[in-house]
Amino acid sequence: MNTSTNTITGGNVGGPVVQARSIHGGVHIHPGPAQRWQRPAQLPRPATVFVDRTTEQARVAATLDAGRIAVLVGPDGIGRTALAARVLRAQDEPGGYLAADLRPAPGRRPVALNVLGGFLRALGAPLVPGGLVEAQGLWRTLSAARRPAVLLAGASDEDLVADLLPAADCRTVVTAPAHLDRLVPHGAVHLDLGPLPVHDAAELLTALAYRPLDNGDRTGLDRLVAACAGLPLAIGLAAAQLQIDPDLTPAHLADTLAGPVPDRRSHPVEATVTRALDQAYGRLDDTRAAAYRALGALPAVPVDAALLAAATATSPAAATAHLTALRRRHLVTVTDEGPDGPRYRLPGPGHDHAARLAASTDGPDASAATVLGAVRWWVAAAEAAGALASARRPLLPPQPGHDGTAFPGPDAARTWLEAQDPLVRPLVAATARTGHHALVWRAALALWPLILRHRDYPLWLWLYQLALDAVREDTDAPPAALRQTLNSLAIGLRAVGLHDEALELLHQALASADTDPSDGVALPRAQHLHDIGATLHDAGRAAQARGPLEEALRLRRELGYARGVALTEIVLAGAVADLGEVRSGLAMLRRARAALAGEPLEAMRALAWTGHLLTAAGHPLLAWRVLGASQDAAEALGHALWSARLREWRALAAEAAGRPAVARRLFSASHQAYTAAASASDVGRLTRHLERLTNPAGPPPT
Repeated sequence: MNTSTNTITGGNVGGPVVQARSIHGGVHIHPGPAQRWQRPAQLPRPATVFVDRTTEQARVAATLDAGRIAVLVGPDGIGRTALAARVLRAQDEPGGYLAADLRPAPGRRPVALNVLGGFLRALGAPLVPGGLVEAQGLWRTLSAARRPAVLLAGASDEDLVADLLPAADCRTVVTAPAHLDRLVPHGAVHLDLGPLPVHDAAELLTALAYRPLDNGDRTGLDRLVAACAGLPLAIGLAAAQLQIDPDLTPAHLADTLAGPVPDRRSHPVEATVTRALDQAYGRLDDTRAAAYRALGALPAVPVDAALLAAATATSPAAATAHLTALRRRHLVTVTDEGPDGPRYRLPGPGHDHAARLAASTDGPDASAATVLGAVRWWVAAAEAAGALASARRPLLPPQPGHDGTAFPGPDAARTWLEAQDPLVRPLVAATARTGHHALVWRAALALWPLILRHRDYPLWLWLYQLALDAVREDTDAPPAALRQTLNSLAIGLRAVGLHDEALELLHQALASADTDPSDGVALPRAQHLHDIGATLHDAGRAAQARGPLEEALRLRRELGYARGVALTEIVLAGAVADLGEVRSGLAMLRRARAALAGEPLEAMRALAWTGHLLTAAGHPLLAWRVLGASQDAAEALGHALWSARLREWRALAAEAAGRPAVARRLFSASHQAYTAAASASDVGRLTRHLERLTNPAGPPPT
C-alpha cells in the first residue's frame, strides 16, 4: 500500500488548498460569493441637543482641513467626544467612520493590537495579523485605500495613540484630558475645550430637562448653571433630576449642591464637576498649582495680578503669567478690566475646589499667610489712594511709608478705590477672622472716600462697627484711630436716622479729644462738634444744633481751615434758617459756594441748600430754578442720593407754588430713588409726604 505525505514548512498558505493521495483528471475550485465590505459607522450616537460651540467646531475643522491631527483637550464631561464626532460627521467620508474608546478602566486596558484588530475587521480585512508590526502595516495600507475618518477618544497614553494613527490622508481627531506632547511630531495640534458659556449652558439644561425652567426665577436657573461649571455632563445629570421630578426647581437643586461638603460630594453633579476640576488641576505645574491654591485661600473676590503677587510673595509679572496660564486651562475667567489690568475669578464651584486644595495641601497656617500678604498690600494701597482721593483732613496721621506715590494723582486714586467696592466686605471679614485688628481699622479708615461716595449704608455700618470693635481690641491703636472710627460710624448712623446712637458715639469721640494732651487735637474737636451739630439738626433740634456748629466754625477759622469753615456754614445755614434767620443762612451759603468752587460735589450741596432755603423764605419759583440746576449737577456727578433728595426738595417747592400734581410726581420719583438706595429713614419720610398730599391735614414731615 502506497502512502503519500504533504508537508509545508516555513510559511503560510493562503487561498483554497486540496490535499489528496491521488488525483485523476482536473481539479476545479468554485469560490463562494465574496464577502461584501460594509462602510463602518462607529462614531457615537449624535447628541440630541447640541448648543453652539461654533467657534470650536470651526477650529477643529480648519485643523483637519490642513491635514493635521486635532487633539481636543479638556476634563471629562466637557463634551470633547460629542464635539469631535459632530465635526467628523459634518463631512461625508467615503471610507466611513472608525472610533475607539481609549479610556483606561478596571479590567479593560486598551491594547494597540486589539484596537487595530477591530479597525481592520471593520475595513474588511479577512485575517488580522498576530503581530503588532504586521497589523500596523496592514492598517496603514487599508486606511490609505479606504480613507476612513478616525476618532480616538479618552486618550491618556501617547504611545498607544501613536501606534493607532492611520495613514496620513485620514481625518483624525484625538480627545484627551491632558496634552499629548509626543504627538506633536506626528502633526498634532492641541485645542483646549472650555466650559459652556452661561447662556448656552442654560439653553442646554432647559432643552434636556424638556420643560420650562425659568418660570420667573432666572436667579435660580443661573445658580444651578454655575454649580454645573459649564460641563455638559453635569448639566445632563442635573437635567435628568429636573425631568424625573417635575416639582423640583432649579433653585432647590442649586441649594442641594450648595449644601454641606459631604452632601455635595455624594451628589452626581458635584462628583462630575469635582472630577473635571481635579483633572484640570492635575495638568498644572507646581508654580501654577500653587497660584490656583492661593486663589482658593483668598476670599471669592476679583483678583488682579497685583493682589495675587502680594498673596504669593511674587512679582506682578509672575502673577500675570500664572493667571494667564490658569485662564488657558479654563480654571479662571476674566470678570472685568480693573485699574491695574484684567481681574480674574474662579468660576462656579472652582473657588470651593481650590480652597479645599489649599487647606489639604498647604495647611491653615499657609492659607492664613496668603490672606495676610494680600490684605497688607491692599490696605497700604487703600491708605495711599484714600489720602489722595479725599479732600477731608484726616484725623489720623498718615501711616509711615505710604505717601501715595503709587498713584499719579487724585483721579487715579479715586478710580482705584471705586474698583475695590466688591472686595471690601470679603477682604475685611477675612482679615477680622485672622485677628489682625490693626489691619481691620486701618482698612476701614482708608476706605472712607469710597464709603462716603457710594453711601451703601448696610456696608457702612457693618464696616465701621467692625472697625470700632477692632480698634478697641488693638492696645497699640492711637487715640486718633478710635476718634476717627467713632466719627465715621456716627455719620452712618445719622444718615439712617439713628440720631441718639450717633450722638452717643460723637460725644465719646469729643471726650477723647478733650482729654488728649497731645498737640493737634483742635482739628478733631472741631470735626466732632461739627458732626454733633449736624446730627442734632437732622434730628429736628435746630436750637440745640446751633451751639456746637458755631463752636466748630470758630475753631476751624482759628485753624485757617477754609474748606472746613465752608462745610460747617452749609450745615449752620440750615439750622439758623429753621430758627427763622433765612437771610443769614443764605449769606452763609453764598460764602460756602465761593469757597468750594473747586469741589463740584460740595458746591452742588451749597447750591441745593440755597434752593431749599429759598422755598422756606417764600420764593418757590426761584427755588424751583435753583434746585433744578442742583439736580442736574447731582446727576452729572452720579450721586443717586443727592438726586433723590433734590427731587424731594423740588416737590416741596412745587407744592409751595401751588402745583400739587407736580409735587406728587416728584415725591413719587424721590420715593423710588430712596427705595433703590435702601435708605429706610428717607423712604419713611417720603411715604409720609405722599400720604400728606392725599390727606393735607398736618405739617410737612421732616
